[in-house]
Amino acid sequence: MIRTVRRPLLVIHAAALLTPGCFDGADLAACSISMTYCEADAGSTGEGAGSTSGSSSGPGIMTSDAFTGSGSGDTDTSGGTSPSTGEPSDPPPWIEDLACDPPEAFEVGPTVVTYKASADAVEADLLDDGVVIATGPAGAPFVFPVTSGPTNNPGSNLSVVVRDPAGQTAEASIYQPSLIKDPGSTVWTTLEPNDGQFSSGGAVALDGNNAIGAGVRWENNQILATLRRYDKSGTWIATSDGWTQQHTDWTQRAELKTGHLGLNALAVDAEGNIVAVGTAQVDGEPRMYVARFGSGGGLIWEVLGPIGTEARGTGITKDGSIYVAGGVRVAKGPDVWDMATWVYGPDKQAFGPDIFKDLEDELEDYSEHGRAVAVLASGRVAVAGTREVWSPVTNKLYLRGVVLIYEGKGKRVHEWTSSGDKMVNDTIFAAAPARTGVVLCGYAQNETNIPANKPQILIRWLGEDLSEAKAPRLESTPDASTCYGVGTNMEGATIVGATVHENLDGDNAWIFAVEDAASPRVDYMKRNGMSGGQDRVLGLACEYMCAWTGSEEVDGAAQWIMGMIRG
Repeated sequence: MIRTVRRPLLVIHAAALLTPGCFDGADLAACSISMTYCEADAGSTGEGAGSTSGSSSGPGIMTSDAFTGSGSGDTDTSGGTSPSTGEPSDPPPWIEDLACDPPEAFEVGPTVVTYKASADAVEADLLDDGVVIATGPAGAPFVFPVTSGPTNNPGSNLSVVVRDPAGQTAEASIYQPSLIKDPGSTVWTTLEPNDGQFSSGGAVALDGNNAIGAGVRWENNQILATLRRYDKSGTWIATSDGWTQQHTDWTQRAELKTGHLGLNALAVDAEGNIVAVGTAQVDGEPRMYVARFGSGGGLIWEVLGPIGTEARGTGITKDGSIYVAGGVRVAKGPDVWDMATWVYGPDKQAFGPDIFKDLEDELEDYSEHGRAVAVLASGRVAVAGTREVWSPVTNKLYLRGVVLIYEGKGKRVHEWTSSGDKMVNDTIFAAAPARTGVVLCGYAQNETNIPANKPQILIRWLGEDLSEAKAPRLESTPDASTCYGVGTNMEGATIVGATVHENLDGDNAWIFAVEDAASPRVDYMKRNGMSGGQDRVLGLACEYMCAWTGSEEVDGAAQWIMGMIRG
């Protein structure tokens, strides 16, 4: 074993980028991580070969001196004694058995980096091509993110540096080859034919390697809420990870056995528990619905709200608090709604609702609707939606986006309403956490009574204090277009899922990536189904990959479609 004394290394702390742990929320101790070394031939040289020298302590492993190509003046050759007195000196730390799992990266996702370090090592850094990207306690595994072909191909030189309390260091390096397909490329697409008289996906959430989809099926004159888990190949039929169920099977509410239920939003917590929210129609009246399921799909509890309520968005905080965005009806004929936010504990304990409305709307003339929930990096929660505002100049009502920031169990701390800076109407239908705070999307439109004024996709980036983090982006499309899903990938790009009307082709399903208001649009998908009918993206969730769902017209009927692409 080569033990090497190194001068203190300047550390750039970037622990926020990577955190020790195991994929899918499992304990590292229970992961049975492979100790197979990354591909490397001892004694070979050149990039990609996992270069080693005669001082290597294992396949593909380099000591700090071998890595730098120089050992003069730094290698401890005194046998652990002081050259001047012969007394024992402080030996430097050591590191060995550096390995990565998987040894080669053929798909985006986390790589677990493991190693052994001497007992006196107290801190470790993970470096990617010489740049510190994470810091943690010595001996704890690191997670290295393989995020895209352009970033990771053809491979990465990974190094771990450990240090002791005196600042002495030891270093080992390994090369992980990478062959990742391009961002936006398809992993799988599943169209659900013969899925009732018609069907449609409406919401999606990532669940480790799997994806959860929620939607509706029309069968025997009943709208059936349906929950499905797709495995990593896009299959839910006859697979150990996949399953499907409809609300009449899981509900314990007698009125829902024969009532209609649609699911509008999904979230998955750190333990794999699933929360689905939507709106039921019971005896012709809307009622909000919230259900919590175990990771296998078994119902834990459900809530059917009172008459005149709706639920459209949800998110789960780190402590398990479940935020639900929707509305409460305050007038009928025509219906008028106030925006409402409910919070539930994992045990079903309820907090709220917090009601947001125009305080000057004493006659209940203007509506506000909650549409989306985003749990932010700080732990605060953004609830986004759309409200009506009255203009005393034109004596007209306009639609405007609205965002509320919460902390704890529903304490509202900030609020923001769009000024209509892009067009006189704008809406928010989707929200997601972003490095800047929160990203929002919907549509903007000028005076609706002019046929030439088509809705266009509008994207906004706000900080957690709801200040403008980036200029808004108005995406020009051939005809009418609306964003129904938004997310951010592991590299910080904004991914947009939209429905775009393209002349004679009807509605088409679009997914694309942007950085800001001025960056080029990078098209990931423009899907016009085989029937050339109405094809729509209605939900999107992103991390390493992006899962999406919606509907595709097949022989004149809408059918549920679900897919996974590389983010």
